[in-house]
Amino acid sequence: VRPNTWVNFSKPRPPSHSSLLKKPIILKMPYDVAKSCGKWKLYSYSDNYPQIMAKLGYSTKTFEKMKQMEVPVEGSLEGNVMKCKLDFGTKIIETSYTLGAEVDDTGPTGNKNKVIYTMEGDCLVSLYPNYDGKGLVFRSSRYFVDDDTTHADIKVGDLEGWTRSKRC
Repeated sequence: VRPNTWVNFSKPRPPSHSSLLKKPIILKMPYDVAKSCGKWKLYSYSDNYPQIMAKLGYSTKTFEKMKQMEVPVEGSLEGNVMKCKLDFGTKIIETSYTLGAEVDDTGPTGNKNKVIYTMEGDCLVSLYPNYDGKGLVFRSSRYFVDDDTTHADIKVGDLEGWTRSKRC
């Protein structure tokens, strides 16, 4: 820069092409249903997760049992039809549903609800528009943190929380 020449240093210089190549490119892949096969156990959860479970109608005793369970999961996705089998020890739940369509679902305690499953980015989303028959909306969005860990963001009415499960 020559003396008495004004230079505007306030504007950032555009990045060079080489600096753009150094940044990692993160692609979100659809939720890998086949990767969910295996035995899973609740690993950690938000502080308010017991309140969320109570709002869903689970007793403290049932919640304590669920924390200790190792749940075998089998799942597959063919086109937009997802099949899932969960083994809760005393109860095996097998479901088959079309993504995006409202279907009947049976929970681990035998409760029946309408649910809509969708894929949103790298998440498998479960939406129960009327979980308790009184208008309670329950939404869960599950994704893989790594090959052996899943994370679920959960919203039940006005409560929001999360869980993490680990492969056993």
